[in-house]
Amino acid sequence: MLKASLTDKAHQQIKEWIVRYHLKPGARLHVSDLAHALQMSQTPVREALSMLEKEHLIEREPQKGFRVSALSLQGVEDLYDLRIALEVLAARQAARRMPPADRKRVAGLLAEVGRLMKNGNKQRMLALEQDFHVIILEASGNKPLADMGRAILDRIWIIQNINLLTTDHLADAHPQHLKVFEAISNGDSQKAATLMSRHLTFAKEFVLSRLRSGDDILLKLMMGFPATDFNNETSGVKPAASLRRRRPSR
Repeated sequence: MLKASLTDKAHQQIKEWIVRYHLKPGARLHVSDLAHALQMSQTPVREALSMLEKEHLIEREPQKGFRVSALSLQGVEDLYDLRIALEVLAARQAARRMPPADRKRVAGLLAEVGRLMKNGNKQRMLALEQDFHVIILEASGNKPLADMGRAILDRIWIIQNINLLTTDHLADAHPQHLKVFEAISNGDSQKAATLMSRHLTFAKEFVLSRLRSGDDILLKLMMGFPATDFNNETSGVKPAASLRRRRPSR
């Protein structure tokens, strides 16, 4: 296997661990531990960590290496504001540009979510609802916008995974997605933009209200756990098996 593909594999898997909260905010990352878990040499792991640092998913600590980035209340608010700006534009452009194949994908995706709401499969529902946002970004036909949007969403998913799996907020998000998609399908760019803005503003305020509540678990989970490390975070998990089982994050 080429070094470039090993770097990509390390990058995708470490990102998956971070986004899916297997590596918590504040966890220290040691190259040797990650290389052992990923069953590869340290060189591609170092390169992967440099990539993740540029994506703001991890940060470098002088003399200590890397740790998973924690988020402040202001940081969360800033991320959501940027997300709203990007996705509102994406919805507006997607209403004019979304190809029939993407409309079919989104319709099937939303139909599956509707079925899953009856049996409570939150993990699958969450993955599909996240795909909804990615498809709209890509269907905007605006590559710089889509690239920036996906980068922001990678960071948002860390918050949303915890938020949605610890509440019934998915039940609110799904009908909002249906309305946004209806406007896009009808080619109504103004309505699509307005509904997307309303949907994401609702999500933002919901998350911020939880973070402002001193006794909400989301606050503790997102602000980080000092003095944790990779071995502690992944105790009880068999990395080799996880590499075979998990798909890369979008």
